[in-house]
Amino acid sequence: MKKVAVIFADGFEEIEGVSIVDVLRRGGVEVDIVGLDKLPIAGAHGVKFVCDMTLYDLEEEDYDMLVLPGGQPGVSNIEGNLKMREIIKRFDKKGKFIAAICAAPIALDAAEIVRSEFTCYPGCEKAVRGGSYVSNRNVVQSGHIITSRGPATAMEFALELLKILGGEQIYAEVKEGLLFVK
Repeated sequence: MKKVAVIFADGFEEIEGVSIVDVLRRGGVEVDIVGLDKLPIAGAHGVKFVCDMTLYDLEEEDYDMLVLPGGQPGVSNIEGNLKMREIIKRFDKKGKFIAAICAAPIALDAAEIVRSEFTCYPGCEKAVRGGSYVSNRNVVQSGHIITSRGPATAMEFALELLKILGGEQIYAEVKEGLLFVK
């Protein structure tokens, strides 16, 4: 079974974080909600979440994918955390999947791993020094790095992550069960 760590930092975008966790779990993926530095975590709109562990308890080698929801100040909190930057760099070096939505590609840039096409929340691309911004696709995969645009694209993003991890059949089943049309 594939295993994913979704990082929740104070001020993350709730729709993005919850959509990712929910869709992946529906598809049979083991997902841990990882609080950046404490438990519980409050989202950008004040919703509180109890995480499974903190970043300091994370055993990186156990995970196939790392996912960063967007939102502010959540992304700034991730971007400024040196341990998080090092984890992102190690995932990249090992070729493990790294996914970021909304403003979160800024945190990938802080770890200096954005080298090719990416997308993000419009306007955030100005803070990403590496890569080439794509404005006309909701989800962009460049090798082992997957990015998406924002809250309204969270479901599509999560389903694409499920397809990568679980394959076409599980993706199609979950997509149909969610009544997702695209």
